Amino acid sequence: MNCPICHHASGHTRHTPREMMFGLRESFEYWCCGQCRMLWIDPIPNDLGRHYGQGYYSQQPPPEKNSTPLLTWLKQQRARHHLGERTLPGALMALVGRRPIHFRWLRPFGVSLSSAILDLGCGTGGLLLKLRREGFVNLTGADPFLPETIRHASGVTILAEPLERLDGRFDLIMLHHVLEHMPDQHATMERLRARLNPGGGVLIRIPVAQSHAHRRYGVHWMAWDALRHLYLHTVTSLHRLANSTVFPFLRTTTTPGRRICMGCEYYQRDIPHPEWGRHPDPPETLAAFRTLTDQLNATLDGDTACFYLKIS
Repeated sequence: MNCPICHHASGHTRHTPREMMFGLRESFEYWCCGQCRMLWIDPIPNDLGRHYGQGYYSQQPPPEKNSTPLLTWLKQQRARHHLGERTLPGALMALVGRRPIHFRWLRPFGVSLSSAILDLGCGTGGLLLKLRREGFVNLTGADPFLPETIRHASGVTILAEPLERLDGRFDLIMLHHVLEHMPDQHATMERLRARLNPGGGVLIRIPVAQSHAHRRYGVHWMAWDALRHLYLHTVTSLHRLANSTVFPFLRTTTTPGRRICMGCEYYQRDIPHPEWGRHPDPPETLAAFRTLTDQLNATLDGDTACFYLKIS
């Protein structure tokens, strides 16, 4: 058996995490590459669509929020500020509040409010609706596991289509916790590159194997999300995948999550996701995780990585 990414053929180890998102507790067979350390499921389950549905978090309807003209204007000024288009005076910055995290993802690509942005695998489009309220005007979403296309009142459309059926080109394509769900990794990267305008980029956020949480919790690591996560990359394997399709890197960052660590604690105690509400979070554990996440941020050992790729 060869690794699907680096094609290494020896030293693979077998792991059997369980499905805990819906509490099925069914075990699935994954392999860990002896060289790049990526994890992958084998065989890939048939009919993946039936493992997503209304109970899956990304399929929940996002809120359509109304906004006053003044608040809309303030959000647009904040967006331009955080994209580097203008600098706001201190008093105005106090009004618009702290920087939302999505600007940390967007700014390295040099996008503007008029840039063509695709959010691939976006579920019902919650992030795109936020961006629309902040003044972005050229937004598209796509998710092949949606039952039908969604047309939001704000003008944002979410297509129930896979990447290979989309038309047009984009300045930025975002994949937020999506790549790990896609069966053909190399073909996906090639299709992403083909859909970019000159100078365009791809933002990939994924859980990363061999991170602190994976090492600590093993098969109880929440990010296995067994049978839906087909590939769990390491930083090394993702770089190799990108290099194989001539995708230059801008940067890589990692972020640990306190809630993810708490989910691992639940899974380790055989408590599936639907039962979390019956078991309050231990306050002392959350406090310990707050300290830990600061340390992981400093050492790039968080279990979620953000990869910034951009073509010339």
